[in-house]
Amino acid sequence: MCEACVSDIRKWMAANFLLLNSDKTEMLVLGPKKQRDLLLNLTINLNGCTVVSNKTVKDLGVTLDPDLSFDEHIKTVSRTAFFHLRNIAKIRNFLSKNDAEKLIHALSLLG
Repeated sequence: MCEACVSDIRKWMAANFLLLNSDKTEMLVLGPKKQRDLLLNLTINLNGCTVVSNKTVKDLGVTLDPDLSFDEHIKTVSRTAFFHLRNIAKIRNFLSKNDAEKLIHALSLLG
């Protein structure tokens, strides 16, 4: 059944001048936990590449999990923000107040 879905996706993508990259394809099983547990070891074959279901996948920079809780995404974004804040703190004495504010604002806007 999954291979049929992938085939339909591939046809749609081809009709829209897109190509499915088998090496980068990830799979996330969504639905109620009881039904997801039945599909723990789900795999599909994609152009000779075996795609297994993951606990999280990344799409356009957002980490998704089966519950769509965004917990992992929030952890990643927070970790990255604190990393950059620590680096800014190390050079703070070399910056004017105005430049430090601009840097912090840029970090918060660009994330």
